[in-house]
Amino acid sequence: MSTLNKTIRMFLDSIGRREDYEFYLDKFKAERSACFALLCPDQETIEAGAEVLAFDLLFLLRLELAPAILLCGEQADHLRNLLAREAIFVFHPLENGNAQDFIQRASRLEHIPVLVAQDVDLETVLLQLVPDVAQRVHLVRAAGGLKNAAGELLPNVYTQVENCEPVQTLDLDLLGLGKKLLEERPGIHLTVTSPLNLLQEIFTVKGAGTLFRKGSVIQHAAGLDGVDQTRLIELLETSFNKKLKSLSFMENVSDSYIDQNYRGAVLLEKHSAGLYLSKYAVGREARGEGLALELWRAVCANQGPLFWRSNRENPFNAWYQQQADGYHLTGKWQIFWRGISTASISEVIEYCCKRDEDFIGTKND
Repeated sequence: MSTLNKTIRMFLDSIGRREDYEFYLDKFKAERSACFALLCPDQETIEAGAEVLAFDLLFLLRLELAPAILLCGEQADHLRNLLAREAIFVFHPLENGNAQDFIQRASRLEHIPVLVAQDVDLETVLLQLVPDVAQRVHLVRAAGGLKNAAGELLPNVYTQVENCEPVQTLDLDLLGLGKKLLEERPGIHLTVTSPLNLLQEIFTVKGAGTLFRKGSVIQHAAGLDGVDQTRLIELLETSFNKKLKSLSFMENVSDSYIDQNYRGAVLLEKHSAGLYLSKYAVGREARGEGLALELWRAVCANQGPLFWRSNRENPFNAWYQQQADGYHLTGKWQIFWRGISTASISEVIEYCCKRDEDFIGTKND
């Protein structure tokens, strides 16, 4: 990332954490598709701010990420005429074929390619283009991400998990589109966001919209029964970016919750006051996909009182505070509890303060 000029880096710094956007830049550039992402803006987005969209997409080009816009349906020609006011956009009817060649030529000339499919619905066109033209699809609409019945943003929508939070009636069509695409084109990255939050959605772990996911299979075991410990250790060390001092702590694990692909795990230990959350790890590739929340929900659905500690500099402490009944700051630690009796709080704080660290060198979170 040393090749980024100062202006670009300062702009990215204003969007999110440097380690996050550098990780995503490396990841995006390693993908092998005709373009970095297909962006599907709604009519209101283009009518209200084609110039805002043009600015963000030109910025992506400066990062050597080639985006393309897709216009579909009966409004496609009207939207094309609106975009044509910005010189950066060049247009290509999909019926003419050779979409990949057109995208590559336009990007080399630092233009934004726009694919136009008049009178063809979005679902049909995306099924034609994904994943050969792009593996990432961003549905860009003025209303932003999907909302629940209370009007609150849903960061993740799981298309194949029972009892998921329902979306607003107005968003049901997008939910149906998401289910169809993830079923027919597994492995694609599909989000809904607003034009003002597009870059934040792309370059931050937290995102700024709604990510569609099928949902993970979380395997619960007593202790580490049936667990591939080699893969688990690799997950822990890459997630914390630290080496384990020893594996002795694994002998104390009473319950484990592990994603079937070893992209995330929660390890618990028995304590007289409840269960101590020893490790909460999510692999770098899975961050921002909602796996951490899936793991947390699985643990809370099956277990009783919990307590855990986190380095007080951990950026996820704000989220921990929302999940906990209470917390206490002492030294380098922030100690949290959930369902712990009042009489046991001092005991769990003392346990967390005295517990040895499991990683070499720096302090374990």
